[in-house]
Amino acid sequence: MHVFRWDLDKTYLDTDFNSLRGLVRSATESAHAKRAVPGAAALVRALGHKPEARIAILSGSPTQLREVLEEKLKLDGVRFDSLTLKDNLGNLRRGRLRAIRGQLGYKLPALLQARRKTAVATTETLFGDDAEADALVYSVYADAIAGRIRPAEVSRIMESGGAYPDQIDVALEALAGMPQATAVDRIFIRLDKGVPTSRFDALGSRVVPVHSWWQGALVLHSLGHLDSSALHPVLETVMWGEALDAWSVGALTQDLVRRGQLGAEVLDHLPAEIKRDCERALSRVGPVTPPQELGPIDYTALLKQGAGRGWTGGGEME
Repeated sequence: MHVFRWDLDKTYLDTDFNSLRGLVRSATESAHAKRAVPGAAALVRALGHKPEARIAILSGSPTQLREVLEEKLKLDGVRFDSLTLKDNLGNLRRGRLRAIRGQLGYKLPALLQARRKTAVATTETLFGDDAEADALVYSVYADAIAGRIRPAEVSRIMESGGAYPDQIDVALEALAGMPQATAVDRIFIRLDKGVPTSRFDALGSRVVPVHSWWQGALVLHSLGHLDSSALHPVLETVMWGEALDAWSVGALTQDLVRRGQLGAEVLDHLPAEIKRDCERALSRVGPVTPPQELGPIDYTALLKQGAGRGWTGGGEME
């Protein structure tokens, strides 16, 4: 079995958190009014098509939006196996203001609890964005279940990230006695805030920042998670939704090759016009250096360095 774990806001849904009007709209709009990020719906539908695949959604959206979000996913034709939302009202009633914005104390325990109920042989792919701390949270999760960081280190990381003591206890309880497994193959981070891709190098090659879900689809195809026929629906919705021409698609493709995330052989599965422009773009790519594997990651130091830099999302440091 393979689990695809998705965030919602800024990853699947085109949500505006940058203004009061945007916040009010996201909390009150109907399912029909909510917009998916171009290519996201087609990508999730394709990933969930195989019988061995499971779609698990873990979002910071409040529990009060469950009915609307479930209806939106249904309208998009997305089959999902679980939908976990955040109890922000409960946090507010308890005066837990850090928990309202913080993601490390919310998502990491939830991920570990979900993993505890999953067969040890299950592999995973994770999807998030750069508006919050998804890249760091997912990386800590992947290293924790693989045994690369010990529970005591998980506790220190969560404490540094502003998690409450009971959130740390939940995470450690879920992790206790869990069989170790190198389960996470990739962590895809959609670049909504325009954070430079190089900012994620500190987390290693497992983290793949993408400017578009077209890029995500290409890497997923190269990993065997998507059939070539599934690329076309994603490409069509991305080109239409982001107003891209064939040259722009070619540039996105060569960006992945330049970063060592993709081999040029993927072009064989593209429409002739797109393939031609991709080849033109690739002709300008210099020598490619594959992403380097890192040693142990100092997550506590990264949390401190991440304040104000964007890629940790900022919510953990306030």
